[in-house]
Amino acid sequence: MMKTCLFTGGFSKYPLEKAFKMAAKYHYDAIEIAGFRPHAFPLDLLNGGAAKIVMLSQQYQLPIVSYAPENTGSPYSLVYEDPQLNQESLEYFKRALDAAKMINSKYCMFASNHPGYGRKESDVRKLFIENIKVLANYAEEIEQTIILEPVTPYEGTILVTSDDLLWAVSEVNSPMVKGMLDLACPLIAREPVVEYFNKLGKDIVHIHFIDATSDSEDHLIPGDGEMDFVGIVKTLREVGYDGYLSLELFSRYESEPEYATAKGITIYKSLLDEGD
Repeated sequence: MMKTCLFTGGFSKYPLEKAFKMAAKYHYDAIEIAGFRPHAFPLDLLNGGAAKIVMLSQQYQLPIVSYAPENTGSPYSLVYEDPQLNQESLEYFKRALDAAKMINSKYCMFASNHPGYGRKESDVRKLFIENIKVLANYAEEIEQTIILEPVTPYEGTILVTSDDLLWAVSEVNSPMVKGMLDLACPLIAREPVVEYFNKLGKDIVHIHFIDATSDSEDHLIPGDGEMDFVGIVKTLREVGYDGYLSLELFSRYESEPEYATAKGITIYKSLLDEGD
């Protein structure tokens, strides 16, 4: 049975507890933590901040499904060409895994930002896999699952399609490295949602269940973009997906996150109830 989840990034201009309150008020099943300052930066969590998030999770009875640390190249990236920057990034990502473990998050989510121009794709891909293997080995030591998130072509170049995700998960070949799906990616890459499941099956363990338009990476409430969500939910049922559907919203709703949270859960429930 698919379950609902609220991503805290939409509440970046409020204290973190506001996101927990809204998720509980509107009866989301779980929460996904955006690991940015001031809410949940990995190093801040390791310096005492994790306890507050664990407390909020218990207080509002919302399990933490995923922890998404900052990893878009400012200042850390999985594809820095400079060896010193790359090493500093790896140490940061290990601490992000520690932080995910400390807040009892089921998953820790990593993506690959744009590597910059003037580089060979083969070199970038090699570096990315080398780095994820290092992190996978550490994840195995501490028993923390990593999920790899494709991004849209507006955001990156090497992890943007189902084939890219299959390549990465297969190359790393670790029980602690799985894949996830952000619905903006297949729309913008012009491939069917079902391709992710045809290629990776049960290794797709999490979904950012959002709408989008083909000319923008902006994440929208289902119904505000171009997607056929009746068809998408039908596909998810047919492939047997039983994980979380997380509402991850960007800037369009930042001044009214409660409105977006309320509207989002109403649409989620109507779509999920329709097939029951």
